[in-house]
Amino acid sequence: MAYTTTVLEVGAEASAFLMENMAITFGGNAPEELRPYCFLIEKAELSGSLAVGQRVLIAHQEWTVSAVGDVAEQNLAALGHVTLVFDGEAEPRMGGAIHLSGLDEAPALVQGALVVFECD
Repeated sequence: MAYTTTVLEVGAEASAFLMENMAITFGGNAPEELRPYCFLIEKAELSGSLAVGQRVLIAHQEWTVSAVGDVAEQNLAALGHVTLVFDGEAEPRMGGAIHLSGLDEAPALVQGALVVFECD
């Protein structure tokens, strides 16, 4: 496991992003103005590299990385901050995005959910 964390808090507006197939994560030190829009996660250490084809486990669901933005790995390691995009696209829409594909209609991102990035 290269990055294992838990969702500590779900911002009041975070579910609106889920309806757009996106989720913004941030370590517990998220700026106050962003907290309502984020899934606040426990800060963890990234012990590998992110790459297309890797598995991401969210609670009981399995997702596969389809694209990684050019600063996503750095942001995840330093801040716990990435935008998860559940659309399976092969090209990232922004530098801090990690695109995921999976069989589930929506991610099981709730308070207490375990999130695991299985990196190389």
